[in-house]
Amino acid sequence: MPIFKRKKKEGSSSTFKLLNQNNTLFTPFGNNISKSDVVKICIDRVATQCAKLKPRYIKTEADKTVTEKQGRLSFLLKHRPNPLMTPYDFIYKVITLLLLNDNVFIYPMFDADKGGLKALYPLRPSIVEVVVDQGGSYYLKFYFDDSQQFTLPYENLIHLRKYFASNDIFGGNGSSGDHEAILKTISINESVLQGIDNAVKTSMQIKGIVKMNGMLSEVDKKKQRELFDAALNDSITFKGSSIIPIDLKSEYIPLSVDPKLIDKDTLEFLQSKILDYFGVSIPIFRNKYTEEDFNSFYESTIEPLAIQLSEAFSLGLLTENELTRGEEVIFYSERLQYASWNTKVTAIEKLMSLGIMTLNESRALLGLEPIEGGNKRLQSLNFVDANKANLYQVGSEENNDEDNS
Repeated sequence: MPIFKRKKKEGSSSTFKLLNQNNTLFTPFGNNISKSDVVKICIDRVATQCAKLKPRYIKTEADKTVTEKQGRLSFLLKHRPNPLMTPYDFIYKVITLLLLNDNVFIYPMFDADKGGLKALYPLRPSIVEVVVDQGGSYYLKFYFDDSQQFTLPYENLIHLRKYFASNDIFGGNGSSGDHEAILKTISINESVLQGIDNAVKTSMQIKGIVKMNGMLSEVDKKKQRELFDAALNDSITFKGSSIIPIDLKSEYIPLSVDPKLIDKDTLEFLQSKILDYFGVSIPIFRNKYTEEDFNSFYESTIEPLAIQLSEAFSLGLLTENELTRGEEVIFYSERLQYASWNTKVTAIEKLMSLGIMTLNESRALLGLEPIEGGNKRLQSLNFVDANKANLYQVGSEENNDEDNS
């Protein structure tokens, strides 16, 4: 099943024109940095946490009441963005492509017959080109590895970008992402690792030579080598013996092998530069983080991406009228899932007293199963409507009338 319809060549050549050759071509090259294991782990740490976000299609009423909208869009966001991905898979791939290429494009596929939204697909083009029609509308021309080309209206796409500064459309430097800033560090880190690998191999090579005192024929040399090999084999076979016997005609000369390894501080410095580039701290990188470590990681790395996802999906999937009516797509997070037990209990006590959490929501936060009737909200009587605080305090006639009624 095709993801979208292909534009006709004749329409494309007569209607569209290239906007500017110098800054409208985007060529992803994420594979260059993804060869580094440090980069892969960093991206996985960020993508994994972002994939835990819960996208919801909501509407905020005039009285600030928030209700969740129902329908096809809500189903796609909550259950199945497309036939190949779960919501977790979908968000994970979107964030991974964004971090690899500084850009990611998501195509909303509509039903050709019914016109409704059918699926959401992250795209992996090899080249993206900006074109503009005679009316000034922007389009993106996608080139894929299988030689297919598609031209799509920019307003119909969901586009997320990172390091958005030097180009009006694309993130990064506008031509191939902006990873040039970190490629040098990755290259040095890989060279260091290769140096360590070579040093280890060197330490396992020849440790000495056997000097034959005298002139030997080729036959004698071969015989002496066989005798030495046999003696070496015996020293390995019979454990506990590290002595190799040689006769008076031979002399063993040991070779000093002293491979130089890179010091720990240099290795950690190179790795920390890569971690900092992706907003991942060492505790997060090693999956050994405290509550404070995660809160810092969330606020500096995950929360900005959640805001970006919410805004991009709202603009890409909803009409101007829907946005004006208070409808939007929000990527929610459950930050308290990563908090300590004491923090969770304290939060439950405060939030339940304000009527913010239900019984089942508080039980889910503690890892407990829901109970029957647990969707009730409890609220402390210590809190009153601020507009009626004076009435409760002095016991006015209005308050008495309300009580009598």
